[in-house]
Amino acid sequence: MTLAELGGNRRIRRMQAARLAVERAALRLFAEQGYEHTTVEEIAETAGISVRTLFRYYSSKQHILFGDVAQGRIDRLRTALWARPAAEAPLAAIEGALDDLDLTDPAEREEILSRFTLLRRQPSLLTTYLVLNRDLASVVAEFVAVRTSAAVTDLYPQMVAAATTAAWDTALVTWAASDGTVDLSELRRTAFAALTAGLR
Repeated sequence: MTLAELGGNRRIRRMQAARLAVERAALRLFAEQGYEHTTVEEIAETAGISVRTLFRYYSSKQHILFGDVAQGRIDRLRTALWARPAAEAPLAAIEGALDDLDLTDPAEREEILSRFTLLRRQPSLLTTYLVLNRDLASVVAEFVAVRTSAAVTDLYPQMVAAATTAAWDTALVTWAASDGTVDLSELRRTAFAALTAGLR
């Protein structure tokens, strides 16, 4: 590995560490003070960075709320889908990819629970959450379209995408309502099977 590559890797790690610090600081302040009463300046100070640096990573306070956790999962889903065997049926591939993305990290589970708690308290934040669900559905629809030689706007890719998103969302909502005590993976598998029964 060259010195330039080493330097680039260090910059990426520093950026990732800074973003993680911002999100964790924000979630802690949101829980302690409330979302509306927490300022961007307080988040930056708690994370140990300047406001200018914070805005280099995030466009708004809402963006911080979901940030890399949600976008990272969408990116990982895309990678997991295209890593599935080419001969595998689309629904089986989606099930396998979702299994690969199961939440096993206790810290990540706690962060997602914190976000859902805030969603219940601040319904105005639902718009951002719905946009993320739309992005997730787009990833699934694109994958199914290619695997079935269909247009991404055709009925089947769109129905599979909608069912996948609904299964994931329903499982998350139910899991969060139990304060994380029920089995999220089992909820998601049950919901996915029920919602795709007529699509197989």
